[in-house]
Amino acid sequence: MSSEGETAPKVAIGISFGNSYSSIAYTSGEAKVEVIANELGDRQIPTVLSYVDGEEFQGTEAKSQLVRNSKNTVAYFRDFLGKDFKSIDPTNCHASAHPVDAENTVSFQIKDTEADEQNTRTIHEITTRHLRRLASSATDYLGKKVNAAIITIPSDFADAQKDALNKAATAAGLDVLQFITEPVAALLSNDAKLNENSTEDKNVVVADIGGTRTDIAVIASRGGMYTVLATAHDYELGGAQLDQALIDYAAKEFMKKNKTDPRTNDRSLAKLKLEAEAVKKSLSLGASAAFSIESLVD
Repeated sequence: MSSEGETAPKVAIGISFGNSYSSIAYTSGEAKVEVIANELGDRQIPTVLSYVDGEEFQGTEAKSQLVRNSKNTVAYFRDFLGKDFKSIDPTNCHASAHPVDAENTVSFQIKDTEADEQNTRTIHEITTRHLRRLASSATDYLGKKVNAAIITIPSDFADAQKDALNKAATAAGLDVLQFITEPVAALLSNDAKLNENSTEDKNVVVADIGGTRTDIAVIASRGGMYTVLATAHDYELGGAQLDQALIDYAAKEFMKKNKTDPRTNDRSLAKLKLEAEAVKKSLSLGASAAFSIESLVD
C-alpha cells in the first residue's frame, strides 16, 4: 500500500497519433515492442469518434458510422490541433462532421448526448476523448493504469500544435514524456528490427505516405543520434487519392449497367469509400481484389 503523498508509478505507452489511424504500443520486460490491440482486436485504430444516442464509439465501430451517421462522426481532425479556424483545410471532413468556427477555435457540432440537440465540441475536447480511449484500451490490455505516453507528431508540427496536444494528453490523464517526429520514429523502428548497432554514419530518406498527406524527411544517423536535415510536405497527396481512383473506377463500372452515379449520393459514396480503402489494402498484398458492396444504390 502506497503511503500518502507517494506518486503513482509511471506506466507509459507509445502512441502513434495519425490523421487517419492511431496505434498504441508498449515495451515488454524483454525490451521488445508490441503493438496493442484494442477491444475490437484492431492494432490499426481509425482516428474516428462517433456518437449514437449519447454512446461514444471509437475506431472501426466509429468509422462504420460514416455511412449512416456521418454528421455525428468526427474524423481527420489531428492536423487541426493548435490552429485557428481560418488556417485549416476542411476538405477531408466533407464526409463527416464539418469543422466550425467557435471563437476562432476549430470545433464540431455533434449530437453526443441522449438529448436531441447539437453540442459544440472543441478540437481540444475531441482530441482528449480520443487519447483517453486509446489509454483506456492500453490499460485494459496491460492490466495496469496507463498514465504516461510518448507521442509521435508530424515533422512540421508548430510549437502551438505541440502545446495543444500536450494539453489534450494531460486532460486525458497522460503525462507526455516526449514527442518524437514521425520520420524519426519510423527510422528508430526500422533500425530496431534490423538490430542496427552500427555507428557508421548514414543519411536516410524516410517517405511517409499517409491517409491524407505525404511527408518526406532526410535524416542523418550519427552514432545512434538522429537529426532531421530537411523535410518536404504534400497536403494533397495520400492514400485518399488512391482510394478516389478506385472509387471512380468502381462507379464507372456500376454505371455501365445502371444509369445512376453512386458518387452523387452521400450514403452510397460513404460505402464506396470504405470498400475502396479495403480493396486498396488487399491490392497491397495481392495482384487482385474483389470490389463488392451490398445495396449500393436504391
